[in-house]
Amino acid sequence: MARSHYHDPQPACPEQHEHNPFLALPWAYAQLQWLTTRLLDNDATEQQVRALATSLRLLASHAPDATLAAGLLLPYSHYTHAHAVHVALLVARLAERLALPDATAQSLVCAALTMNIAMVHLQQQLSHQEEVLSTLQAKQLHLHPLTSSAMLREVGIDDEIWHLAILEHHEQWNGKGYPFGFSRSKISAVAHMLHVADMVMARLHPRHYRHPQLPKSAMVQLFQQRDTLADAKLVDCLIKEVGLYPPGSFVKLEQGDTAIVVQHGDDITTPLTIRFGRDASSVPEANRIASPAQMTVEARHLPALAKLWKCRVDS
Repeated sequence: MARSHYHDPQPACPEQHEHNPFLALPWAYAQLQWLTTRLLDNDATEQQVRALATSLRLLASHAPDATLAAGLLLPYSHYTHAHAVHVALLVARLAERLALPDATAQSLVCAALTMNIAMVHLQQQLSHQEEVLSTLQAKQLHLHPLTSSAMLREVGIDDEIWHLAILEHHEQWNGKGYPFGFSRSKISAVAHMLHVADMVMARLHPRHYRHPQLPKSAMVQLFQQRDTLADAKLVDCLIKEVGLYPPGSFVKLEQGDTAIVVQHGDDITTPLTIRFGRDASSVPEANRIASPAQMTVEARHLPALAKLWKCRVDS
């Protein structure tokens, strides 16, 4: 996949990135990689993770449509860190929609960023692997909520909501999750929110051996699990936030044109789109969608696409 410039982190998101997710997301991927590779040797881990969480919460609040689009359109070289950032951004939006207390929202976004720190290398390996997990891989996978929490305690992080969300983020309402096998009544609400956001973002983003699931398909599948495997209020909130056709997704319009979604509309079936081709539109229009469309985005396309959200990309 395309470029990723990793460098020593900055304590806060650079000012020119604050409202531009096409610049902020690559910075966040790099920041998180730097933090996770130095976790146990860094006296300021909690402070730096919280600073990153704050930057992502501000970004998600100020530019929600552009942030969703950048997450779908931008390339990344390291699945593990990109996935954690994507989940953190979605959790930030859900927390805002559900009016969670600020401290709870902050802890939950921090948990999203660090939920897999004990299996960074394994997760990256699995993003390329088509074969069934080995016995050792399966054991490491099933233990990572415990070991990730333990690593955070090792560096002095004792935020109980942060730890609870990580410890239970793979628990499922049907009791088939791990590592505890908890049933619905025992799973904390914060962990369940993280679990659902983690699951949705895993479906929407590609791995080397698998194309992403189309957003409409992912949302329909989630709706079918409403109140059986996922909290109904959370599902409704998530579908409103992501939509059947989220910003950054390509669609075929009923009149036959290909377009890109730039903004949610009043109705989830009629988002605001920009048409491509000979009769390209210059301003967003509400159009009925015939079907999702698949298009390959190359690096040379990104500057023009970013401008649809009044953003720019690094040259």
